[in-house]
Amino acid sequence: MLSAELRESVRPGTRRQDHPAGSDRTLDGLFTRAARRHPGAVAVREGPYTLSYGKADLLSAQLATALLSAEVQLGDPVVVHCVDHRQTLVAHLAVMKAGGVCVPVPRDLPAGQTRRIAVVSGADTVLCGRATQEAWEHDRCRRRFVLDDPGLWKRLGAHPVDRALPRSAPAEPAYLLAAEEGGAWNSGHLVDHRAWLLAMAARSAQTGPTGQTVVVAEHPTGPATLSAMWWAFGSGGTLHARPGGPVAGLDGGVVVHDSEEYARKLDSLAREPRPPRPWLVLLVGAPCAPELVARHVAILPTTALRAEFAPGGSVLPWAVSTYPAGQDTPSGGSPVIGAAPGVRLSVRGALGENLRTGQAGEVCARGRTLPFDVIGDGSVPGRGGVLLRSGFAGRRNPDGGVVLTGLSGADTR
Repeated sequence: MLSAELRESVRPGTRRQDHPAGSDRTLDGLFTRAARRHPGAVAVREGPYTLSYGKADLLSAQLATALLSAEVQLGDPVVVHCVDHRQTLVAHLAVMKAGGVCVPVPRDLPAGQTRRIAVVSGADTVLCGRATQEAWEHDRCRRRFVLDDPGLWKRLGAHPVDRALPRSAPAEPAYLLAAEEGGAWNSGHLVDHRAWLLAMAARSAQTGPTGQTVVVAEHPTGPATLSAMWWAFGSGGTLHARPGGPVAGLDGGVVVHDSEEYARKLDSLAREPRPPRPWLVLLVGAPCAPELVARHVAILPTTALRAEFAPGGSVLPWAVSTYPAGQDTPSGGSPVIGAAPGVRLSVRGALGENLRTGQAGEVCARGRTLPFDVIGDGSVPGRGGVLLRSGFAGRRNPDGGVVLTGLSGADTR
């Protein structure tokens, strides 16, 4: 059942109208097309286990049929809380095929946070595994589908797939992404299918196609994984999941990593006698400091680096910095960012006013490749989408770049 705020966000007539003409693509539709072309291709590889495109598409259609039978309505939020990347993919696809809004949550939630997530999102249906189902045994959760229960799939396979599927639409929300503040899940970012696809297309246009393998070393619902999986599936590639594993992956592949974790893992990578040679490392999340860029170049000199600033749980990039292999690295100072395609950055004062060049304030953004709304924080949508606040302080340079100077509220001089 939708919360009142989420229901208002998806009500017809309240959505933005700046979508490209003639586009009818959705994330689940993109995956289904790849599954029809190459049903036997590997979508997810996790340790010794694999999941093909065709199998994932079939299982997700069966699960989506069950969601419809359980009275999941268009625009309803559905929580996904799995510890397995293959289960997570099937769950995400099923929610989207059913026309729902996927609410991915971290594997290790603090005590009491599941109830808070249910309250803020309005979700009363959870797709989980046996390792996580106990966390949702409270009065806010009416339905739980345990995806590693063999009996569930026997029951689902006994029924034909609902002919109403898929019910997703490009301009409708695909994800409600948690924005954690002070250790609590207080708000969420709504992202539609089209914004996600536009952001991934812009990335591919700048970097080239992913190739056959995209490696992640993060849990299934982390921002790096979410960003990597749809980028991989957009080119018919394989998401190679190595939870807790090495930061770099197969030679010639792409590695997607959380920015802060990458800084810690570079130390262990430096001790390897023969570091692997991916052609690109993509960082998602926190600002990438010049010192981190220099360390990357010293350890992986033949690997390009792309840093995407995606604060507040938005996953999709606000700003992008690229460092081709062999390029001179920045030397010290604060990170300087430039807006990602489709994004407008601004620096705002305490009252929300747009500050002039050189004035310090909070870095904000809006754009067609970013979340179109935020629930739980009272944000008001404006022209070009809701204004998103990063929590980072900064100031605009004369050349149009934004210098990040620390966390918002700290001394920004």
